[in-house]
Formats: sequence, C-alpha cells, structure tokens
Amino acid sequence: MKRFLSFRTLVLFFTLLSFANCDYVQDRITPPDNKSLADQLKDYIVSSYFAEQNHALYKFSTVFPNMAVGSLSPLYFQDPYFQRDNSKAKIVLIHGWDFAERQTDLPTDFNKKVANLLGTWNQGLAFITQTTGLPAGYSSSVYDTFEIYVFTYRTSDYIEINGRRFIDSLNAAFSSSDKVVVVAHSMGGLVSRAAIQHANNTKDVIDHIVSLGTPYYGSPYSSPQYTGNLSSIGTIIKFMTDTPGGQGLAYTNGLSAGVTAISPPITDGTNQAFNFFLESMIANTSKDSITTVYGGDMGSGNCSDTEHATTYRAACTVITAGTPPFTNSDGIVPLASARLNNRPLIANAYTVSNMDHSQMSFRNEGGTGGGLTTVKTHFNNVFNEVFTIVSGL
Repeated sequence: MKRFLSFRTLVLFFTLLSFANCDYVQDRITPPDNKSLADQLKDYIVSSYFAEQNHALYKFSTVFPNMAVGSLSPLYFQDPYFQRDNSKAKIVLIHGWDFAERQTDLPTDFNKKVANLLGTWNQGLAFITQTTGLPAGYSSSVYDTFEIYVFTYRTSDYIEINGRRFIDSLNAAFSSSDKVVVVAHSMGGLVSRAAIQHANNTKDVIDHIVSLGTPYYGSPYSSPQYTGNLSSIGTIIKFMTDTPGGQGLAYTNGLSAGVTAISPPITDGTNQAFNFFLESMIANTSKDSITTVYGGDMGSGNCSDTEHATTYRAACTVITAGTPPFTNSDGIVPLASARLNNRPLIANAYTVSNMDHSQMSFRNEGGTGGGLTTVKTHFNNVFNEVFTIVSGL
C-alpha cells in the first residue's frame, strides 16, 4: 500500500467519501465541570433544540424547463405544501454523507441546506426538468410527471436519529393515500431504511425506496479494521468519519443471526469488522419487498478511466489493492454491500457498470470523455424503474 501514499493521493483523500435521544444530545455538549446544574440543563435544552434545526423537507418548484446546473438556486426550494397537486405521485430525493459538516457545527441555515442538496442533486434536478431524451414511459419531463421533493439532514449525526427525523417529516407532509417513492444516494439509503423501520412509521407513507450506492453492509473506508492498514490515508479517513454518522457507515461482516455473511470479510487479527446498527437493520426484512437497489461497479480494470473524477480513480485503486481487496465497487461502496448482499426478498437489484460513487447520484464530477452521457443513461434507467414502480402502486 505504501506506493499509494504520495502527497497527491493524501490531498485527494481530503475530499474523499462525499458519500449521508439523550445519548445523541449529550454527545453534542460537554459543559465544564464548574457550570451549575441549571446552566448544564440550559445547554442541554439549547443543544437539543438546535439539533432539530439541521434537517428539512422542501418541494422543488420551477416554471422553467431544461434547467442548467448553474441556474439552480435557493429560489426553487419551497415549503413542502407549496402548490401541491395531490393527483401526482411524489418523488423524494435524499442525499448521502457529507464529511465537511460536524455534529458540533452551528445550526444549518437555509442556504447551507440548499448547498448540501445541490452538492448531490444539482445534475439530477437538471435532468428532472429536461423535456428531451426522456426515460422510457414518460411523455413529458419527470418534473411534469411527478411532484419532486428533497430532504436534507446533518449527516454527522446518528443514522437512526436522522431516520426518525426523515419519517417524521414525511408523516407531516404526506398521508398514506399519497404515492411516495424515495430515491436515496449512499447514506441516504440507510437513513431511509432506518425511517421505514422506526416506530414512528405509523402511516406507511413510503411506498418504495430506490437506493443508489447505499452501503447496507457499510464501507471499508469507515471500518477501523480496514483503515488501520492504510497508514497516513487511514488517519485521514478516520478523521473524516470520526462522527456518529460516519462511524455508522463502518463495514460489517455479517455475523448476527439472520444476517448472511458477506465476502470478502474484513479482519484485523482476530478482530472482525462488526457494525451492530447495520446488522440489526439488515436482519429486519419486513420492508425488503419495497426496496430496489443499484450498485456501481468501476471494476479493477476501470480505476483509471477518465470518465471518473480523479478522487474516485484514486479511491478505486486503493480499495482494489487493499487488504482484503474489493475488486467490484464504485470506489467507495463494495458492490455486494450496495446490492444488500443479493438478498432474495428485495424487489430488484441492479449493477451499473463502470460507475463511480458520485455518478450513482447522476453527477459527473470532473471526469472527461462520455461521463455526462453515462450518468444521463443511468438517470433514465433509474427513473424508468421509478415510473414502473409508481404504475404498480
């Protein structure tokens, strides 16, 4: 692995993995010992209040077709009740992990929330408004066919708690009579799975989840048993994942009852990779029938393909030659993890060839060649699947 530890690679990994309760609140505050009990309680209450200000559900609304990425702005993100059309099915986009935000940061304001959304969905939302090159089954744009919503959250917080926030937000905006399909990238798929398994999911407002590169069995880059073998790169990755949300992405070998073991396993001596939270979600199969999964596969031979951004080419090279090697992945998430280890009960599982982790959410981050065409084809395939799902509801 030492041949990868160049300065350039280390710099690249600073941008790697742009992937998404009392214990939770207590983790956010550490009052000095000399504070009075009243002051500690005040800090606790203030922290608890602000912790609930970092997520939001918006309706994406525009009168302009064929929007360009650069034209998207906060102007187009409205209250979820804005100009509702209850005759249309709803699509809710939820993004993945953002290592730049920490759970100790100041509350996320509206402009930052929109920036977080556009960081993942800028290209996808532009595709949604397009009136040419439509997915199969569409006579008009995706935007004109469905109502489009987006959900943002602070990814450094616990996945389970963000799942509760997500289902609470959907419960408030929709009813069980609405047709709601969630399209989730990376950690967003775990938040969605946590939402449908949460006790607050009393209305069953989510009819289907379509996940794109979701690490159901985690990612090696968030696993201490794996990153411990990566020297300086491992130290950087540990810093980026040193939050409750980042730690929730840790790889797991499938050791619990009801969880099929995954290959290859990650071990460090006798210490096996184990993520209790992920294994508990995997073991719950009650919502598998409303889950469709997509996994990206750059493949070891495509790590240097210039259709991928430099960051993901570097990530693919490292994960392919690591210990153990993951020869099939999107550079961040192993293919078997994204496909839920080929669980037989899930609605559908798809592999997207030569696709990196950012491209899974319809982005083309700095790649050259036919990258934009590749992600548009992927977008059309996913939303053709969404059309088929909604038609069957």
